[in-house]
Amino acid sequence: MEAKQYTISEAAKKLHVGSHVLRFWEEELHLNIPRNEMGHRVYSEKEMKQLEQIINMKKDGFSLKDIEHKLSPKSSGQVIPYPVSESEISPNDKMIQFKTILSRIVSDAIRENSDSLTSDIADTVSVQVNKELDYLFREKEESDEKRFRELDETIRSYQKARQEIAATQITANKAKKRHVFGKK
Repeated sequence: MEAKQYTISEAAKKLHVGSHVLRFWEEELHLNIPRNEMGHRVYSEKEMKQLEQIINMKKDGFSLKDIEHKLSPKSSGQVIPYPVSESEISPNDKMIQFKTILSRIVSDAIRENSDSLTSDIADTVSVQVNKELDYLFREKEESDEKRFRELDETIRSYQKARQEIAATQITANKAKKRHVFGKK
């Protein structure tokens, strides 16, 4: 009986990942995936187990670089068992996992809250801009009001001066008329 072999699309479907992910992992992790006579990738149970281990390590927060390190020696083609119990994980690996998980948590929180942060920043900026515009409009109105008051005072003083001149001229004309007609 011949061992079951999967094409890349079958393997991707069985592993619940995209075909592009398998190609990417093959390149980045330097996986030795056999090819058939037509050059197509074929995945045996051995490669499927290795890919399942990669998926589990990714879920546990390992980076591709860490996974590549765990999967070496590449040349032997041997699948390195992924540690299952806590005692099998070295302190260095625990620290790497912790950093990766913490980094993912922070980036997820930032991503989730970016819309909220953007909205808050936009609101704050909008409020500040509105306050500044209100202040500038008030200054302009006060400046215009002052200019109109000064213009009004100038016009009133000009009118008052004309009235005084007119009154003086009327008085002078009356005095002239009296003198001309001989009234004493």
